[in-house]
Amino acid sequence: MSENRKALLELNMGKLFMKLAVPGIIGMLAVGLYNMVDAIFVGQFVSGAGVGAITMAYNVVLVNQAILTLFATGAMSLLSRAIGEKDEETIDKLFGNVFIGVAILSVILTFVVYNFATPILHFLGARDDILVLGEKYIKIISLGFIVAGIGPALNMLIRGEGKMKSAMTIVFVGMVINIILDPIFIKVFDMGIEGAAIATVISQIIYLIGDLIYFKSGRSVIKLRKKSFKLSMDIMPKILSVGFSGMLMQFMSAIQLAILLRLMSSYGGNDSIIVLSSAQRIMMFAFIPMWGIGQGLQPVLGANYGAKQYARVKEAFSSFTKIATGISGVLWLLFMLLPKFILSWFITDQALVSSGANSFRMFLSVFVLYGFMITAITFFQALGKAGKAALIVMGRQVLFFIPISLILPLFMKETGVWLSLPIGDFLTISLAGIFTIGEFGILNRQIKGYKTELAK
Repeated sequence: MSENRKALLELNMGKLFMKLAVPGIIGMLAVGLYNMVDAIFVGQFVSGAGVGAITMAYNVVLVNQAILTLFATGAMSLLSRAIGEKDEETIDKLFGNVFIGVAILSVILTFVVYNFATPILHFLGARDDILVLGEKYIKIISLGFIVAGIGPALNMLIRGEGKMKSAMTIVFVGMVINIILDPIFIKVFDMGIEGAAIATVISQIIYLIGDLIYFKSGRSVIKLRKKSFKLSMDIMPKILSVGFSGMLMQFMSAIQLAILLRLMSSYGGNDSIIVLSSAQRIMMFAFIPMWGIGQGLQPVLGANYGAKQYARVKEAFSSFTKIATGISGVLWLLFMLLPKFILSWFITDQALVSSGANSFRMFLSVFVLYGFMITAITFFQALGKAGKAALIVMGRQVLFFIPISLILPLFMKETGVWLSLPIGDFLTISLAGIFTIGEFGILNRQIKGYKTELAK
């Protein structure tokens, strides 16, 4: 048994959390800073409209993230289970499927976005300065979609084998470069919002180079050879079936944000879009610790489920979920108490900050429950239960959110737009709770059956 596999199957949950989740949180925070840093520097050095423009562009970036998630999440789940089962053949095939799959679809997306940037932004509700700035930003960002897709996708494979510190280091280097270059390009070189986009693309190139160096170093269970850069269609269905729920979550996030921006453009105008853009940036960044915990939890669940250690699967989920909920609770409290302070990171107009504080609170009112939502999605992905994971995602971004977002504003106007997301999320989290209780019942029966089998 390899040292890493032994740790996943035998270490106590506290040590596994420190080994996998803490580096994962730090690494994911670094990922989140790519978008946060751009928004903060643009908000302070360009304008509030620039923050709105970046959020409009981010809606398209989510589509590229959906592409990488389709391949990387499925491959990550497959990798951790293959490690638990000691399936070397599957491990050797994963790199090429992720690399080539992401590259092909990202290039197609680049062509579409670069050539149709203006109509895309206009459809999302961009007007006036937000439209002009958004077009400048999104065209440059789209040219980097291929590296922005492959880099994070390969990094997820590193996390899938439990090497969270290595993954974190690579992400951290890219993030630091982005932070250094942003003010230089935006302010010193007077490139404005275009400078923010260029800084991001450069940092993403460094990110990808770091991943490739890691795989070439021989420290990975994945051996990087010439034959690694090819598609293996026999395992592609397994990758796509599990990755579909993660891809769907990203893609539906793009649709969800598009609906919010369109509705806010109709009911509130540019000022409301700026506040919404700032709140959305904060929400996405605050999600990062939970996603980091999920990334740390995934290999623990996958390896133990593959090894039929079902009691440890339950223990891991419960332990990591308690911590995730504690973190989401602390962040929720900060959002409720300090909305003006947080909004001022992005908005220099203090009158707009004051008027937007209550809307900010409404938008983030159920954040305290998000820790459980993320670990529940991770739980079903890691166990290969793609259908249940997909239903939770669909519940959040389609089944509940879309009807609520279209009906509530008819009666409550702009307030209805602000409340549509938290109400939909509350209903989704309730659904996730029902699914989790049912899955724990299945695990309990498997534990009993496995004990009976061993007794024989």
